[in-house]
Amino acid sequence: MTVSTDKVPISALRSLSAVSLHKAVQMAGLVAMVALVPRLFGAEDYGRFAFALSLSYLGQVLGDLGTLEVMGRFVPELPPTESSRLYMRTLAFKGIVGLFCGLITVGAALASVAWMSPAWAGLIGLSVAIHIVAWTPFQLALGLHRVGVWMAEQAWRQWVLLVLLLVLLPFAGLSGALWAIVVMEIVFCLLGFWWVRDYWQSSELRLNWAELAPYLRFGLGFFLANLATVIFYRSGPTLVELLTGDSRQTGYFNLALGLFLTGYSTVSQFAQSMLPALSSFRVKGQSDRLRRWLVNFVQVSWWSSCLGALVVWLLADWAVPLVFGREFAPAVASLKWISLAIPLATLLWAGNVLATVVGQGRLKFIAALAALLAFTAAALALTSLYGAVGAALALTLAVAVNVGVLGIYLRPFLIKMNSE
Repeated sequence: MTVSTDKVPISALRSLSAVSLHKAVQMAGLVAMVALVPRLFGAEDYGRFAFALSLSYLGQVLGDLGTLEVMGRFVPELPPTESSRLYMRTLAFKGIVGLFCGLITVGAALASVAWMSPAWAGLIGLSVAIHIVAWTPFQLALGLHRVGVWMAEQAWRQWVLLVLLLVLLPFAGLSGALWAIVVMEIVFCLLGFWWVRDYWQSSELRLNWAELAPYLRFGLGFFLANLATVIFYRSGPTLVELLTGDSRQTGYFNLALGLFLTGYSTVSQFAQSMLPALSSFRVKGQSDRLRRWLVNFVQVSWWSSCLGALVVWLLADWAVPLVFGREFAPAVASLKWISLAIPLATLLWAGNVLATVVGQGRLKFIAALAALLAFTAAALALTSLYGAVGAALALTLAVAVNVGVLGIYLRPFLIKMNSE
């Protein structure tokens, strides 16, 4: 395997370095979370907490609207005053969207499961509303090439939540855990505002549909793709809870899903940090450099993730009872099967990045929708029979479908790049 590094832009190297540093922090936080939190909850309450997190993720993505792609695509080309105006207009819009999505989440929480109380549902909805607003300054930071700021929110989120859980969970149980999520969202919302405070203009904090409409149209395809993707990945615990009625199975699957999403988010963060450089190659007609970067990304990520999957298969039987306790031993099979999807995620994100660079939000949506439909069908068939293991198998199958659809639709772009 050869990896080309010729003429790598300094800004791109800085971005990758920032991702690597913060990813190490994020991984350490995840290890601490998975080692401590399940034991604090117990299987049943941990399953309920996983359900609440899953539902909140679904509510958050309703307010996404493709603004990460919008900021990443347009902010680098705009003068500071225009970037500030776009940021403030988007922030005003996201405030309204956050309130709407929070209310939807409250209703969904109350309607979903019998054990949900109005107070718990209200806390879940409040965290969704705050998160949607808090996303905006960090998305602006990515467009400004402040990758360290963008990654800081993702890297330190686990640590802040862990500290809050250790403080609140022993005294208030699940209510304390949900309050921990709300406080965490407030912390990062305030930090985001502070870190991009040089782009704050109070006079521009108002809705202007005429200005926002072109950006919202651009982000629509990516929003739909992100919506389908998050429903695909985050609906798993909800489906397991509804299909099995067993919160322990939900907890087992959530552990496996956490493993997969660790690898998935690692790949996605490295891929997204390369977007400014890849977009620059595209604009300058440097297709050969764009292709080499994608090939390097796939080679390094593929073999690294294959090694990770092998480690899971070799050590899971021993490590899971040791780390989580014997109560979570039934999660081993789910962990093994879902680990096979991690190498596929490297191909998936190579396709996602290329789709973003060439402005094919619709294509990305079609592939994500195919994966969602495949997961839903497979999960309905397998989860009732095999519980968390069936859901893990369904997810791995759906990731393969996502990769296949992206490959089919992106083939003309790949052929064109190779010919230039």
